[in-house]
Amino acid sequence: MHLFKNILFIILTISLAVVLEAVTLSSTEELNKINDNFQNATNNYKKYDNSVTFTQIIYDEKSVKALMSKIITNEAQTFAHISNKEFIQDVYQRHEYRPIWFNYKGIKKEAVYDLFNSIKKDDTLENSGPIKKMYRAIKEEIATTKNRTLDHELTLDLKLTSLYYKFMKHHLYGAINWWSFRQKLASLKRNHINADWITHTPKYDIADMLLRYRIPYVIDITTPSSFNYKKLKKELSRLRKVQALGGWKKIPNSSQLRYGRSGKIVKQLAQRLQSEGDYLCSNITSTYDNCLKKSVKHFQKRHGLAQTGSINSVTRKRLNLSVNWKIKKILLNMDRIKRLPDQPEDRYVMVNIPEFRLFYRENNQQKLSMRVVVGDKKHHTPIFSNKISFIVLNPYWLIPDSIVQKELIPKMLKNPNYLTEKGYEVRTSYSLKSPSIDTTKVDWARVLKTGQTKKYKFVQPPGSKNALGKIKFKFPNQFAVYLHDTPAKKYFKKGFRAFSHGCIRIAQPRAFLATFAKHEPRINYNRAKRILQGKTKTQYNLTQPVPVHIVYLTARVKRDGLLYYFPDVYGYDAKQTRTIH
Repeated sequence: MHLFKNILFIILTISLAVVLEAVTLSSTEELNKINDNFQNATNNYKKYDNSVTFTQIIYDEKSVKALMSKIITNEAQTFAHISNKEFIQDVYQRHEYRPIWFNYKGIKKEAVYDLFNSIKKDDTLENSGPIKKMYRAIKEEIATTKNRTLDHELTLDLKLTSLYYKFMKHHLYGAINWWSFRQKLASLKRNHINADWITHTPKYDIADMLLRYRIPYVIDITTPSSFNYKKLKKELSRLRKVQALGGWKKIPNSSQLRYGRSGKIVKQLAQRLQSEGDYLCSNITSTYDNCLKKSVKHFQKRHGLAQTGSINSVTRKRLNLSVNWKIKKILLNMDRIKRLPDQPEDRYVMVNIPEFRLFYRENNQQKLSMRVVVGDKKHHTPIFSNKISFIVLNPYWLIPDSIVQKELIPKMLKNPNYLTEKGYEVRTSYSLKSPSIDTTKVDWARVLKTGQTKKYKFVQPPGSKNALGKIKFKFPNQFAVYLHDTPAKKYFKKGFRAFSHGCIRIAQPRAFLATFAKHEPRINYNRAKRILQGKTKTQYNLTQPVPVHIVYLTARVKRDGLLYYFPDVYGYDAKQTRTIH
């Protein structure tokens, strides 16, 4: 009996090879990609064990021929109604044109339910979006069709594969239209506003994922583990429940909302704060007491407001932000995190521009946090990732030509003593051996008019007036941006801290240097402190460069587990549109 089955299978595979040859005659170019022949077909026999049934053999032979017909011979007709043609052609070629979601027994329930359940519970998808609509339509088609033909099953197989691809693309890469956003950045540059955002595109083989792994496993290992993405996703799920219940009632402008007063509106305020985790009291109160005041401060802190504990027009406006607004903000920032490098590193630095803060993390713990000053509204600090590779004590400031043209020379023309007052030197080269020139013998008005500023290199030597302060942390990049100290300490006291030309000024440079000294053998912190007392330039090339991520997150979960909202410093939230998925 077993011998008979073997003979029958070989006959069937020979028949399949003949079909392949026939299709080759009519579609040579397509089947060159397949590179299948009689030998390959015969080798398929090895994939079956001794328990293979005639039903299985016949189903495989028929389904392979039918799928090849759909995908190759009749591709125009097939893909008139099914999207993601290139992906489908690739994945089925890899799968030797066998069905992915069906077999001779019918639907592969585990695989299909994995896909359906993953889509159903993904709160980053809109219920009215195309992915959930497609999922519901296929699910209903499967449930309501009692007697499916092979042709119908194979069409469903292609539809499920297309759905998988749509869903995984969304899960892996998000929904921001990056092409459109880059066009808007280019428009800013044309208007003389420096603006750059470099995205990281993780490399995934979605076809390989589909053919080798269950969907829950793929989702688990590809969900970002850094930047508190999972906690942000959890907060999204909570807000989706609020959305489903109709959102929050607006807090009216009422005289009750004053310390010591009572009433229904006070109770409504307490309930509103409780719904977002800001309420710090044990029971809902109708009196604006000290505990409620602390709760209001908690809310104000998370929303970047002055922590007064009183309800002014600005706080009430934030209280009345709709749940839809907050969901949109969270989704936007989740998509941004998807395009950041995930963090397996033992240590890394993050600067969040809307937060005006730097964070140093080591072994999954925050070791240091400090205020920073970032680029102003004409000189946006670029968004990108790199590695800090060297540190300079007592740095020289090599002044960019753009600053020389737009600021220094115009000020020199107004004030002949300007360079001396600032301690600037002018040379013909950035080399420290290059001597300073006598600036009084140069016609600076003519230099500026004729565009010859690049012939002169403006330098500020180390010292108390140096714009870079006493320490700079370098990660060579195309934007000439780095972290550095500053003599202008007053700006760190401000709430809104966008005042630089693009570089990032840090409030505690010595504390930051100390973190490097702990793991970098080339840095002796005590010796470094002695060097900083003088003016001798000293450079430390790091043996272990430290990753640095300059990010733009206007909503993120901090280490206290709470969601914070930050100002859209450069207006990027409005410029980044998301495709509804």
